Amino acid sequence: MDALLIEESDAVNVFDRAYLDYRKFDSYCENGTLFVTRSKGNAIIEILQELPVDPNSPIEQDCIVYLGNKYTYKMKHPLRMIVTKDTEGNPVVIFTNNFRLSVGQIGDIYRYRWQIEIFFKRLKQHLFYKRRV
Repeated sequence: MDALLIEESDAVNVFDRAYLDYRKFDSYCENGTLFVTRSKGNAIIEILQELPVDPNSPIEQDCIVYLGNKYTYKMKHPLRMIVTKDTEGNPVVIFTNNFRLSVGQIGDIYRYRWQIEIFFKRLKQHLFYKRRV
């Protein structure tokens, strides 16, 4: 994961939920590396503060949280947790250390990541590439 990391001050790294690593997230918070990631279903979340949410937006919850626990690893740095729904109505939980962007912008960042994944999947399905040996 670190090989793909962009550490520029205005870059936001977007990770799949398979890369959920609380220790890494703490180190990213310490060095100012911004990220957005989707939560795994088994995340241990401690809500510190609920932030106001526009009832007309697709965002259901905006909170400041800690991830982990004392038995595994508890993060030293708080994250922002945003809860929204996907197109099928299933909850999507997103974590970020970016407190400057709006909840809509954070949701869009993750949604665009998914569009890129779909694009590459379609490319692989429709382009036929034969490797010459």
